[in-house]
Amino acid sequence: MDDNELPLALERAERALQRIERMLAARHTGAGRDDELRAKVREVVEELDELIKEAAA
Repeated sequence: MDDNELPLALERAERALQRIERMLAARHTGAGRDDELRAKVREVVEELDELIKEAAA
């Protein structure tokens, strides 16, 4: 490996690590959105349950 190849290889490795970190951060953000969506769905289902019970009474 000549003198120019090592810095280029290190730069490529650094960019790859940055891409991985961005991907992991986006993945965690997505998990938070999933939890938020589940909570909203749970609330709506509870509301529908109440409406069905009231309609049946």
